[in-house]
Amino acid sequence: MGRHSTTSEIFDNESKIDFGVPNKTVQNVTSHPAGLGLGSSVQLFDNEATIVEEQRIFGIQQTLVFICIIILTVMDSLNATILMPGISHLANTFDTSLASTFWATTTYLLFGAASHLYFAMLSEVFGHGPIWIIAALLATIGTGVCCGSLSLAELMVGRMIQGIGGGGAMSLCFVAMRESAPEAIHSRYSCYILLMRMAGAILGLVAGGLFIDHGNWTWAFYFNFVFCALGLLGIPFAVDLRVSKNIPLRKLRMLDWAGVTMPIFGFGGVLVGLSWGGTSYQWSEWQTAVPLTVGSVVLLILVFYESKWASHPQFGRKVFRSKMMTMTYLGCFLHGLVALCHIQFFTLYFISTHYMSATLSGMALLALIGLAIGPVAIVGVILAKEVECTQWIISGGWTLTTLASGCSILLDNDTPTIAWVLLLFTAGLGHGLLLSSYNVRVQNAPVDEDALLSTYPTTMSFYARAWGWAFAIPVGGAVFLNILGDGLLDVAESRALVSSANGFIILMKDVNLDDQQREVITAVSVAAFRALWEVITGISVLGGISSAFLWRNN
Repeated sequence: MGRHSTTSEIFDNESKIDFGVPNKTVQNVTSHPAGLGLGSSVQLFDNEATIVEEQRIFGIQQTLVFICIIILTVMDSLNATILMPGISHLANTFDTSLASTFWATTTYLLFGAASHLYFAMLSEVFGHGPIWIIAALLATIGTGVCCGSLSLAELMVGRMIQGIGGGGAMSLCFVAMRESAPEAIHSRYSCYILLMRMAGAILGLVAGGLFIDHGNWTWAFYFNFVFCALGLLGIPFAVDLRVSKNIPLRKLRMLDWAGVTMPIFGFGGVLVGLSWGGTSYQWSEWQTAVPLTVGSVVLLILVFYESKWASHPQFGRKVFRSKMMTMTYLGCFLHGLVALCHIQFFTLYFISTHYMSATLSGMALLALIGLAIGPVAIVGVILAKEVECTQWIISGGWTLTTLASGCSILLDNDTPTIAWVLLLFTAGLGHGLLLSSYNVRVQNAPVDEDALLSTYPTTMSFYARAWGWAFAIPVGGAVFLNILGDGLLDVAESRALVSSANGFIILMKDVNLDDQQREVITAVSVAAFRALWEVITGISVLGGISSAFLWRNN
């Protein structure tokens, strides 16, 4: 059923505290003398359980695990998208620039991506049960900090803690899936997880817009307590929370903690430099140059460390064992970047140029995310084992995504509803095909017998996609705000408006302008969005090129 790990071998003969559903049910208490360390579960009846009863017991535990996975998956996805429709309102609330306020979402995505491998590695040593509930507890604490935030800095601290917990919980959802379900259904099982992620994204966009327009932004986090509470209540009944008295130090030393830590500082420095460049500071100023330089140097050190010095490298040849696997991970990263750029900046486009409310802009994205559900269900469930079909589907998905991104360049403030709805349908279909086909591919990829959970193709593909999500808003924001600032300068407006106007740079409907000024500012905004769509189209083309390598034989 699950993977027989080294950890389980070490723990088998140790005394444990069992707070959860036991791995085995004692059929006859009289056949086991006291003192054998059977755990906290005792069979109250002398008669042996029938095969049907054993299957029923197994089915109940499996169902409980699946329910916990659904709850935590929706929670993580909801947290990632719930602030997106109201990001400009949040900038006005905290009296900060739009570039700075973007970090309310980026912080969550950054630390969610960073924590992914940490929690997978910790589960190798302690088991996934206790680590899973710690992740849910961190997400709950972070949510509480967000609820009480009075400044953007406090909100970012809360989002950091929330991101660590949410990313860790999501990482362990795949671990729990592997440990609780037969290997034959892993591909189909993981498809259901993807469907729940899309449901959470839709819920986050719609609920976030409703709270911004008809309540208070803090309500978004109070709403999230529902999922935190359900997760904390469900995990102890679903998985084994046994804690070993003896920690295998050899296992701890063997894991590549340094290799997993360096991407946080490397990618984090690059993202800070990108978000500050041309908005908070000029590109030539040291405040922009230092984070970019330090981040790049750390990433260069990571490459040398993993290839030359690490005894058990996390990003070694066993992970990137072929060009096809490397291109698969690259494709997951690029797809994550493009998908989140579409979600965040389409909402801002609708608010800025079509004067939609936050609620309507979130609901408009139903055309994108909602249509992606169909391909994920069809490809992920029906074609769960048809790996030879995935290269066709991946190439087709990138073609549709590139087409939708390219057509986005034609969007302006006069684009009719039917046009942008069809465009979002196309983008949603492309994203659905890519999400499901990459998932089928990594779920059916061969795994070494001695492979660690943190090096599994499923773990690494989600890790790559999570970093794509983390890069999306800083990259998209840098392009959009820099072009917007240059455009304002060209029409004799101050470039400083990009920073000083806060969220009103998007909420033009709330600004008192005469018709001529409004027309000029709207034209500048449309031009900035077009530049962004051009960059996203280029990234989509790069993703399509990476898919060409999947057609080659190993």
